[in-house]
Amino acid sequence: MKYRIPQYLHKPHQVLFMDADEFAMIIVLLFFALTFGYIFWFLLFFIPFLYFKGKKKYPRGFLKHYLYKLGIIRFKGAPLFFEKTFNE
Repeated sequence: MKYRIPQYLHKPHQVLFMDADEFAMIIVLLFFALTFGYIFWFLLFFIPFLYFKGKKKYPRGFLKHYLYKLGIIRFKGAPLFFEKTFNE
């Protein structure tokens, strides 16, 4: 079996000129726009635009840490964000 090892491991996968997370967001919004219509056609252009601007404004990993702070996701092996002490 052959595996493709990227030249730069720190760079994210890209589809066209977008990162994989940006492309996935557009595909999901396109699905909702085709299914439900109405406001989703506007959101198809508005939400990715805001996401692209925010992604350039903040450091890499900001969104993941923000979702962790909100309690939406958890980091494996890390305490919850509101715990004051952590004993390993």
